[in-house]
Amino acid sequence: MINKGSVPVTGLNFASASCGILPESGSTLGKCLHLDEQIDLFEDTIKSNLPTYFDSSEKFSDYLSKSVFIISTGSNDYMCNYLQPKFFNTSKIYAPQPFAQLLIDALSPKLERLYNLGARKIVMFEIGAVGCIPAMKREGIKCVEDKNQLVSYFNDGLLAMLRNLTTTLKGSNFVLGHAHWLGYDAATNPSKYGLTNANNPCCTTWRNGESACIPFLKPCPKADKFYFWDGFHPTEAVHSLIASGCINNASVCIPVTLKDLVNM
Repeated sequence: MINKGSVPVTGLNFASASCGILPESGSTLGKCLHLDEQIDLFEDTIKSNLPTYFDSSEKFSDYLSKSVFIISTGSNDYMCNYLQPKFFNTSKIYAPQPFAQLLIDALSPKLERLYNLGARKIVMFEIGAVGCIPAMKREGIKCVEDKNQLVSYFNDGLLAMLRNLTTTLKGSNFVLGHAHWLGYDAATNPSKYGLTNANNPCCTTWRNGESACIPFLKPCPKADKFYFWDGFHPTEAVHSLIASGCINNASVCIPVTLKDLVNM
């Protein structure tokens, strides 16, 4: 039996802002936990905390195997590393495609580590259209396409890597969150998705739209009509659009929807 009422039912979040796949990504912005350190926290949790809610290790393993793990990482390896040549030398060492492969090669064993810790259902999202964010594009330009091309090399290799893991790791289901195209389409055709502004942040930011929100200032009155919350991040409306697509549309989450994954 599970001690009902005690087991976390709303999910656990191990994310860390500004970090990425590579340990050094985001380090210029202060201390953050890169992906391996986030997995360390998950490992500590499943070894010292969560097992106490279950009567046996078998029931706990079953609980983990039925849980869905959602991962979205990699954008900061570009925004807070590769595209910051003043602070990092990665763009001087690696051409765009080799750098994307470096990230893929670094990510694969981390996902396998999650599998070895008990995860069986893992949704890994692509990197979004970074060339469309306010902090990146110039006034009057919808998207900076060469920046989107950079992350597309990573996205192109992600599906093959996830398929390989599903094939080689018994009982696993690795799902690709194919969200780049949906985010890009919403950024370039906002009215199609009920949005009225895909150029400006909802909140007032430092550096004229190129950073985070200035504290204590009121945001726009209709955030659900804006694509971007600040200079970097989409609003809840856009995240809901992508989440809904992943739940119900097999062209957004590949090869199965999140709804189907839960029932597998």
